[in-house]
Amino acid sequence: RQRGRNTIISGHTLADLERVRAAVPDAEVLARVNPPSAGTPGEVDAVVRAGADVVMLPYFQSSQQVAAFVAAVAGRARTCLLLETAAAAVRVERIAAVGGVDEIHVGLNDLHASMGLAFMHELLAGGVLDELASRIRAVAPAIRFGFGGGALLDAPHPVPPRDVLREHVRLGSRMIILSRTFTGDAASEAELAARVDLPAEIAKIRQAVAAARARTADETERDRLRIRELIWRAADQAVARA
Repeated sequence: RQRGRNTIISGHTLADLERVRAAVPDAEVLARVNPPSAGTPGEVDAVVRAGADVVMLPYFQSSQQVAAFVAAVAGRARTCLLLETAAAAVRVERIAAVGGVDEIHVGLNDLHASMGLAFMHELLAGGVLDELASRIRAVAPAIRFGFGGGALLDAPHPVPPRDVLREHVRLGSRMIILSRTFTGDAASEAELAARVDLPAEIAKIRQAVAAARARTADETERDRLRIRELIWRAADQAVARA
């Protein structure tokens, strides 16, 4: 992952995927394969056999790579693209036009690094996410769009998670990846239960989404302008530290 950043490379195996599938037989299970390579078809076959309902392709750069991925999945699972390169952002209309793409999730961490930005939410303040959402919707309105990772709603952060969630609603986002901080960086089920009340936190998210959907157009715009200023302030601080 990115040098100098608090990022991880997952150590999950196919055996882990099989255990998850067995533990939650009625839930949808998503598995992320590696970035596009000659090994992608084999990786797709393996995770589908292990029980994945959704297969995610990260760090792609072109519509050709996406078309090859969709062909490898061959309708056996839903396809989710993790858009996290500047090249993919520029080519998003061609990528969204590839038949068989079900979901596109914008990964803020890698994408902001790919663009040479100092703070990942600059993509929100600078209108990049607005543009991506609009272009995807114009080409393929059935594709589910989402972005970023979600922290606990009341967690202290230069850009409050509640404000970020309001932006999800404004942009028509239908997906979010819960961050490691959402689970308190728990390493086990026991640690998770001790650190986070998951049912309560999920209820908070649902209540916040309902409140965001009930806003007037003027309230939505005021919220957008407020979070933009918070993001630029945090970005300026990040640039000063660099």
